Amino acid sequence: MNLFFKNISINEFVKSTIQSNPDLNSQELTESLLHFKKMKDNGELCICGNPLWVAGSAIVGKGCFTCITGETDSSNDYEVE
Repeated sequence: MNLFFKNISINEFVKSTIQSNPDLNSQELTESLLHFKKMKDNGELCICGNPLWVAGSAIVGKGCFTCITGETDSSNDYEVE
C-alpha cells in the first residue's frame, strides 16, 4: 500500500477544489478541513483503523484514503499539511 500523498496547504487545497467544484462553499470547506485535521492530529482513526485522510474527509465525511476511494495508491492525491 502506497500512502505517500502530495502535501498541500489548506489554502491551496481550498482554492484548487473550489475551482473544480464551484458549488462548494470555501468557508465551509476550510472549516471542515480544520476539523478533520484536528481529529487526525489528536489520533482519531478511520473505522478500519487507518489514519484519517483529511482532504477526502472534509468533502465526503470521516474516513481514510482507502475507505473513501476504494484505492490503495495515494501517490497522485493530496493531503493537507
